[in-house]
Amino acid sequence: MKRCAAKYSLDTSVMKSYMKPLLHNTWLKIIILICAVTSISFSSTSSNKIEPIHLDDIHFIVTDEEEAVAFFTKHFGGREMAHPGERFDLVRFISLKWQGPTITITPIGPYADLPPERNQRWLDAEIIVPKSEKTKPVYGAKWLAISTSSLDKSRSELLAAGVEISENDVSLPLEPKTPAFSIYGPDGFEIIIVERPEYDFGDAKYAIDHIQFLVKDVHATQEQVEKVFAAKQLESQPETVGLMVADAKLILSEPKALGINPKDVSSRLAKGTIRTGLDHLGFLYEDVKSAANEAEKNGYSPIFQPQKYIYKGKPTVYTFSAFKLPEDFNIEMVQADGRVGPHSYYMDQCNLKEKP
Repeated sequence: MKRCAAKYSLDTSVMKSYMKPLLHNTWLKIIILICAVTSISFSSTSSNKIEPIHLDDIHFIVTDEEEAVAFFTKHFGGREMAHPGERFDLVRFISLKWQGPTITITPIGPYADLPPERNQRWLDAEIIVPKSEKTKPVYGAKWLAISTSSLDKSRSELLAAGVEISENDVSLPLEPKTPAFSIYGPDGFEIIIVERPEYDFGDAKYAIDHIQFLVKDVHATQEQVEKVFAAKQLESQPETVGLMVADAKLILSEPKALGINPKDVSSRLAKGTIRTGLDHLGFLYEDVKSAANEAEKNGYSPIFQPQKYIYKGKPTVYTFSAFKLPEDFNIEMVQADGRVGPHSYYMDQCNLKEKP
């Protein structure tokens, strides 16, 4: 299938979508343009460049790319988003809700368009697939939670579509009374469906709700996420804390908070292994270099210093760095030239379609 790339400039798509009905008067167009330029100029000079803007990458590594993309598009109304600049054949972007966090799908490597040193890890590693060890808890990302306005309706639709429900009643660590159930996602990774009748879904049926982590020491991981990614604490209970990072809610829980015996939890990545499922997160920044420098001042060094992402031997629009949590889970800082907000263009049969 042929794929497309989008040319990104300043991300004014949201403004345009709301203002379309008014753009018939020439003078009004001029006024709006002046206001937009003024607003953009003010924003760029007053914003905090070292804090994340948006959860840009909920990154899954999967054994079957097409099956994983279909899982989110068919069952959850996800739309594939176009790429800024050069199209990466090894990643697909999926958005469940307009301007919401992006799910990224990547097949297991090696990849033809990456240099040998980037592919060596795939050649040397044993691939571990979560569905082959459903009963074994692992430190790191435990589940991805997706919200719906009606749990009963979602359950019925998913069952009718042949989706396997793994647990009919899930107790969320900070919200035990909130209705939720779990299903098996790509490669058996756990997906929780959460009922949020009060949430404004717009024209979407589902939205990203939160990401649950299983951690060794909730206080140590919380401190790192706060000092590196400017997390703000929402609420806490013994052995569990809820954090807000940009537009994303992260829940950190020690095993006992989830009813798990710590002795039964294994390390996420044993030496020489790569685990499919939710592999890492990436937050969008205006200035990755400044953000990484600030993290180092706070005592946390990146796995690698900010660098351009090279694809097919050429630099791309992306600059990135990464930090490793104590649970061997990576969170990236990402900078995308010309874009300071969510992906804004749908990709539909190679015709770029902006959200109407």
